[in-house]
Amino acid sequence: MTKPAADSVATEVRKLAKEHHVTADRDSISCMAVTITRLAGDVVELDGVEQLLVNLKRKGVLNKSEIMTFQGRYLEEKRRSKKKLSA
Repeated sequence: MTKPAADSVATEVRKLAKEHHVTADRDSISCMAVTITRLAGDVVELDGVEQLLVNLKRKGVLNKSEIMTFQGRYLEEKRRSKKKLSA
């Protein structure tokens, strides 16, 4: 998967999801995972892009290595954009 330099990771993920008719809707398994995580004392809230990544993996569009690469790039991109906003 190649990407144009101007596309953000979020844009890339959204395009990929659209091509494969994948939405960011949470299914019952995702809802259960959130509940179990909360009961364990943690709070993990996935944003829309992160949920798209999970759903793309579940549908078989992305493998584990690809989802980890996208997630790492996405988190780095979010971190950089927060630094720019606070500067």
